[in-house]
Amino acid sequence: MQRETARGRTREEALSNLDKLMMSKHPDAIFSRDSAQVYEYGNEKSEDKFVAECTF
Repeated sequence: MQRETARGRTREEALSNLDKLMMSKHPDAIFSRDSAQVYEYGNEKSEDKFVAECTF
C-alpha cells in the first residue's frame, strides 16, 4: 500500500491538488475523491490549512 498527501488552503484545494498529484504520479491507480480523507493541518499562521490523504 502507498500513501499520497497534498496540502491546500481550503478542503477543495487540497482535494484538487491530490487529484492532480495522483494523475501525474500514479495514472494507473484507481482514485476517487470519495476515498480521500481531508484533515486540518497547521495553525492559523500557516498558508496551507488542510491536507488530503489517499491510501491505495
